[in-house]
Amino acid sequence: MIKIKEKLYFAYGSNMNTNQMAFRCPDAQVIDTVRLENYRLVFRSNGGGKGVATILPEQGSFVDGVLWRISPKDEQSLDHYEGFPVLYGKETVSVRTSDGKQIPVMAYTMNAPYRDVPALPSWEYLNGIITGCWQHQIDSWPVQKAVENARQMPLRQIPVRKKQNRER
Repeated sequence: MIKIKEKLYFAYGSNMNTNQMAFRCPDAQVIDTVRLENYRLVFRSNGGGKGVATILPEQGSFVDGVLWRISPKDEQSLDHYEGFPVLYGKETVSVRTSDGKQIPVMAYTMNAPYRDVPALPSWEYLNGIITGCWQHQIDSWPVQKAVENARQMPLRQIPVRKKQNRER
């Protein structure tokens, strides 16, 4: 019998919401609430003018989230939902579990130029994140602070690359 390789995944945005994850990733199991140190939560443009969550390195900050065990099928579903590899990439980060252990896990992180453009999240998207915080007893203040930070930053558009005319 071949064992399917499962992966540990750190969710810090709407994928903390158990209802949304049950729909997207039926095999996913909550492992723990965890903390990612030296990162901060921000809202950046999804390319369509709406803000979505991502994490950026910042010494002394932290992001709390949910650690999930996901199957390869779940990861494929998340890849599609997260716009991988265009909007988000994947990286390995080290999170601290509730018992103090540091473990390497996968996280989606936004790619340039999207991560460089602040944008406000929709009410529905934000509500999904806040609900996920509530479901896992995670303080929602950092999420609210990230919204306020996005509100205070000058909003910009993602630069559109012009196609080059190859006929000369």
